[in-house]
Amino acid sequence: MVIVRVPATTANLGPGFDCLGAALSLYARFSFEKREAGLEITGCKPAYANSENLVYKAFCLALKENGLQPEGVRIHLDSDIPVSRGLGSSAACAAGGILGASALYGLDLSREAVFRLAAELEGHPDNVAPAIYGGLRVSLTQDGVPHSLPSPVHPSLRFLALIPDFPLETKKARAVLPQTVSLQDAVYNLSRTAFLLKALETGEAEQIRLGMGDRLHQDARLPLIENGYDLKARLEQEGAIAVFISGAGPSLMCLYQDPGFPAKAEQIIKTAFPRFSVLPLDLCAQGAVIERMN
Repeated sequence: MVIVRVPATTANLGPGFDCLGAALSLYARFSFEKREAGLEITGCKPAYANSENLVYKAFCLALKENGLQPEGVRIHLDSDIPVSRGLGSSAACAAGGILGASALYGLDLSREAVFRLAAELEGHPDNVAPAIYGGLRVSLTQDGVPHSLPSPVHPSLRFLALIPDFPLETKKARAVLPQTVSLQDAVYNLSRTAFLLKALETGEAEQIRLGMGDRLHQDARLPLIENGYDLKARLEQEGAIAVFISGAGPSLMCLYQDPGFPAKAEQIIKTAFPRFSVLPLDLCAQGAVIERMN
């Protein structure tokens, strides 16, 4: 049996649309075990316990890329990452399936190979890079090939996820984005993304706030999130360094340094935004790992 653990991720981080992503201390575990024949998937809704399951599709992709055909396998999903909430559940499934196949069949795939296959399947290297490597990653795709580099984050910075009780499909969140942007807005986001990376390294709160400005996606997506504008404004007033949409949403993510901020945010959520829940998280430095192999 092989057990793989993969962290959740938060992508975009304000201005870093489709290029920034960070791994978080919230995990999905996937177990893989060979069987004589057939596919058995447990730990998910029956509608997803079939060959279209993303974990299994990733598993098969890794085998195919190495000239192998899938045999009988039993897969169990044990995930704390909520689905369709902008916290990288799809990236975790893609990374978990590929790494699971590598371990179960002795493929010995490198991190780079796992990243390439996961990005090909999931379609968003900004999400799969931190899921595989951990930490904060800066990613791009050149001629169909994904590339990713690490970027440091000051140890004083913490994450607070604001997770609603309703989903938002990535397809719907993509559909509201403008197809063209002005040169002014493009420069606005480019300058702030570059500035933000250095600010996250130094941990200077005011610099992080400056770097979090965005004109590409958040104004279009916040109306899709019930009370999104009000919640963002309220928590920034109450001490969050910045509040931004996590991935395509609908979860929001707070950056903070004050140890008392989570309790304050939870009280605000309970009284004024009851459809959201609060989850304190740290940056996950490790990325996907094989927890068990025997």
